[in-house]
Amino acid sequence: MMDAAVTCTVRAAGPEDLPAVLGLQARGDQGGDEPRSASDLEGQTWMQMMRSENLTVYVAEVNGQIVGTATLITALNLTYDCAPTAFVEAVVVAAGHRRKGIATAIMRQLLRDARSAGCNKVQLLSHKRHAFDGAHRLYTSLGFEPEAEGFRLYLQQPPAAVQAAKLP
Repeated sequence: MMDAAVTCTVRAAGPEDLPAVLGLQARGDQGGDEPRSASDLEGQTWMQMMRSENLTVYVAEVNGQIVGTATLITALNLTYDCAPTAFVEAVVVAAGHRRKGIATAIMRQLLRDARSAGCNKVQLLSHKRHAFDGAHRLYTSLGFEPEAEGFRLYLQQPPAAVQAAKLP
């Protein structure tokens, strides 16, 4: 089960990784693995992300192919003795590489970096639909606790996967 994790390399993404990350995120829950071209807006946003001191996009590679990604955002905070809070966003692993330790490797690196940054806590939201696909088990195995009720308000169009999950 952990074969891929042993040979998986987790690193901070660079500008050249945008097509692979877009490919992973494009298929959402299906976790595609085909790189795709970026729109001008995506390219501009990616470059802004790459320059942000408080944001790191991680990628996991197996045999030179990017098969997983996640984003860590740290926010300064006046509470908790001014220790920053970290937020995890957009954890995605290509469908053919799931259940092989890829997400675990990404999350462990991200948690090490959050500790090194002096963060007091790490928060993540995981949609209720992930209670059945193993994501929630992954997060609890890493020490996360479901202690808060999450709320979300989309100011623009919700993603298709979110809309589909609301269907009866």
